[in-house]
Amino acid sequence: MRIGLDIDNVILNTDSLILEEMIKEDKRKRNKGIINENAPYIFSGMFDWPKEEIEEFLINNMEKIATKLKKVDMSKEYIDKLLEEGNQVYLISNRAYSYYKNPLKTTKENLKKNKINYTELILTNTNDKSKECKDLKIDIMFDDRASNCMKLKKTKYQLLLSKNKI
Repeated sequence: MRIGLDIDNVILNTDSLILEEMIKEDKRKRNKGIINENAPYIFSGMFDWPKEEIEEFLINNMEKIATKLKKVDMSKEYIDKLLEEGNQVYLISNRAYSYYKNPLKTTKENLKKNKINYTELILTNTNDKSKECKDLKIDIMFDDRASNCMKLKKTKYQLLLSKNKI
């Protein structure tokens, strides 16, 4: 089986570390802290930061944050089991290049530090991983964002329809 895994918040603890760093940054700048604990996402109203300030934070901090990411509990063990059983595990992740000086190098080094094994690493410029999943003939993809899963579902459904018409 060909299995696709997103990296951030699926196998590495990205959001929790970003949140920690944003709290520290907020203390330095205005000391208001989290203003909306029920915000749908860290960057969607949890803090009172304008978009430009969030963007600046990401540009100035994502590279450093990415080097500190730790694996999600049991993610390494599950991946190793999948590989032992003969599956291929593709790590497919959006690593926005404006936030990283060298996203491939940073990502590979962090995966190595966390001893995460995989068949292939694919970095995209978008959250929509449909093209990569189609090209790699991924059987199942795990992603932490429902919107990404819906795009994948729609693409897979369209592929099934087109195959049945031929």
